[in-house]
Amino acid sequence: MIFCNLGSGSKGNCTYLRHRQGAILIDQGFSLKSLHERLHMTNLRAEDVAAIVVSHEHSDHIKGVSIFARRYRIPVYFSEETRRVINPFFLKNVSVRTFRAGEIFEIEDMTVKTFHIPHDAVDPVAFVISADDKKAAIITDLGSVTQSVLLQISNLDLILLEANHDLEMLINGPYPLATKQRIKSRVGHLSNEQSLDLFARLNCNGRLKYLVLGHLSEINNQPQLVHQLFTSHPACQNLQIVIANQDCPTPVVEI
Repeated sequence: MIFCNLGSGSKGNCTYLRHRQGAILIDQGFSLKSLHERLHMTNLRAEDVAAIVVSHEHSDHIKGVSIFARRYRIPVYFSEETRRVINPFFLKNVSVRTFRAGEIFEIEDMTVKTFHIPHDAVDPVAFVISADDKKAAIITDLGSVTQSVLLQISNLDLILLEANHDLEMLINGPYPLATKQRIKSRVGHLSNEQSLDLFARLNCNGRLKYLVLGHLSEINNQPQLVHQLFTSHPACQNLQIVIANQDCPTPVVEI
C-alpha cells in the first residue's frame, strides 16, 4: 500500500492511499490546480483515484471535493450526518455515497474502517485503511483522547496523527480567547503533548514503521518542536517520523 499526505493544515488537507487496483483520497481541501501540482510533485496520478472519503464538513477538508469528483467522475463518501449539513448545490452532479460512523466498507481492494472522534463538527470520523496485511490510520481534527478511539487503532504499520499546537504558544499567541478555548476544548485539537500521550498508549506490537504528524498550526506550533518532542520519547525509537506540511506533500512511502 502506498501512502502520501498531500498537505495538512488549516488551509487544506488531503491524504492519498493506493493499493493495486486504485487509490482513494481522505478529504480534499485544495483547489484542483493545487492538488494537481501536489500529485505531480510526487509522481502520483489523479486518474488512479477511485473515490474520496470525507472525515467532516469543515472547509479545509472538503473545499476541493466536488470539483475533483466531477472532473474524474468518482464517488464521494460522507457519513449520513455530514451529508445532511452540506449544501446540495455544492454536490451538484456528484455521486454521493453515505455511511454511518462505525461502518466498514470496501473501495477497490482496500477496506475502510470508520469510527467517531471528538471534534466540533456534526459527525467527525477517522479511518483505518487496510489492504492485504497492511494497516494505516488517519486521525486528525481530534479534540481529546478517548478509550474508544484507542480501541480502534492497534497493530498499525503507519499512523497520521494530529499534533496541532504547542500549548504555551497557543496561550500566549494572537488568537482571541474564545478561539483559544475552542482549540483547547475536548472537541478542538490535540496539543503536541496530548498527541504524544495518545501515541505512547497505542498497542502496535512492534509493527509500526511510520509516524506522520500533521495538522500543525502555522501560528501556534513549529515543526522542530514537534520533531524534538517525539524523537526524544522512547516509544518513538526505531520509527520513521515525518512532519506533514501545509505547503507541500510528504514523501511517498510504501507500507
